[in-house]
Amino acid sequence: MATDPGYFSIDLHQVGLVVSEVEGLVCSGTDVVGEVGSLLLGSEDFSLIGSMVGSADGQLHSNLMDALTRGMQLFSGLNGAVQCCAADYAALDSLVSDSFGGKLTPTVPARGSDPTAVKKWWDALSDDQRNTLLTTDAAEIGALDGVPAADRDIANRSVLSTLRQETEHQLTDLKNTPLSPYESEGGAYMLRQRQIDALQTKLDGMDELQKVLRPATDGTPPKYLLEVDTDGVGHAIVASNNPDTSANVVTVVPGVSTDLSVGHVDAYTHAADSIVASAHTADASQSTSAVAWMNYDAPPNVPSALFSSPAIAGGPTLDHFQQALYATHDPSDPMHTTVIGHSYGTTVVGEASKAAGGLRADDVILAASPGINVDNAAAMHTPGGPTHVWATRDDHDPIVWAEGFHDTDPVTPAFGAHVFDAGEGPSGFLAAHSYYFDPSSPAMANFGRIATGHYGEVTAPAPVETDPVFPFIAD
Repeated sequence: MATDPGYFSIDLHQVGLVVSEVEGLVCSGTDVVGEVGSLLLGSEDFSLIGSMVGSADGQLHSNLMDALTRGMQLFSGLNGAVQCCAADYAALDSLVSDSFGGKLTPTVPARGSDPTAVKKWWDALSDDQRNTLLTTDAAEIGALDGVPAADRDIANRSVLSTLRQETEHQLTDLKNTPLSPYESEGGAYMLRQRQIDALQTKLDGMDELQKVLRPATDGTPPKYLLEVDTDGVGHAIVASNNPDTSANVVTVVPGVSTDLSVGHVDAYTHAADSIVASAHTADASQSTSAVAWMNYDAPPNVPSALFSSPAIAGGPTLDHFQQALYATHDPSDPMHTTVIGHSYGTTVVGEASKAAGGLRADDVILAASPGINVDNAAAMHTPGGPTHVWATRDDHDPIVWAEGFHDTDPVTPAFGAHVFDAGEGPSGFLAAHSYYFDPSSPAMANFGRIATGHYGEVTAPAPVETDPVFPFIAD
């Protein structure tokens, strides 16, 4: 029985059910003599009366027994009615209390609602209402920007368990459904296998996510599951430490092919842990939370990354999440926010910066970018201006081949960002591209310094070595 927040009404259908129950229970008390006799008099006293009646002559015995029986029926009927009324009065009282005492489940705001308004709505609910919503509307609450991180975590852990069971059932059903003789080969068979592989990937990813969420025994930060779904390739948002109570919050936006798979769950939750550790090294007096924000439909492969549509779709979602960080954060504790875009994630960050008022972040870091569809650092509208836009790239990173795919490359002087040292990672194709999140990389050390506001300690890249020029010697 849902109502708008702050407004309550009695559900007449429910009241009708209560009335029907009262009628049925009152009418059910017909087997009464023995029951009421034992209830009102006790078994010994009732037996004594029976023996006394039995010792009288026949007519008196009949008259007394008839009177006693009618009396017992009257008492029993009254007793049954009182019990029924008491029970159903309690039910009706509970119903009315729920209606006027604020215990009913209110309507959940729609996804995309203003996070500040959502936080006010959540704070106005009673403990009973919040606990009920976390059970009955877990998927809606878990995905709602503006609900505190600890509560979203409770909801999403329940959602994760449900999604895992559903995916496992889907996978079992698909495997156990036989193909017809005409489908045993060719396109139908390949389609079936792709479906099975996709479900298995999500199932494995959710299993890994559950492992990540377990209480740590190695000193890594506690995890908060801020969103999870299996739509498309699947999505998740996982925070290392509580962003609502941390002085610094870093949001990591991943790149191409990110999905709800074991590899990506591991890579980006470990990256978040490393950022927390790096920030602690930079300034142990400050608390830091880092968020693995795997919550957009990333391009599935490099050719797909030539297009801007995934970034255009994901940018507003990222901006909304950043707004929510401010809405739910402890207002008595100042917060410093940093957004790190990696690879195609920088393109998403660029699109998020086009939101009204710009992306809600104190610092923006663009690592290994193919371009961000923004002309220059000033156009990103960071609150502190272009001096709070940072860029970095490892020269071994094959992303250099994609330079400028999406407008100006952020590491070029024309863009106007602070370029810092990423180090010189391995020369392997994928290893160099992910080196930025290696706990020992110069880029990771600089992430921690920027996250904690120690800008003067950020290291500059080594000078670019040019090939030697030999003077032309004529014969």
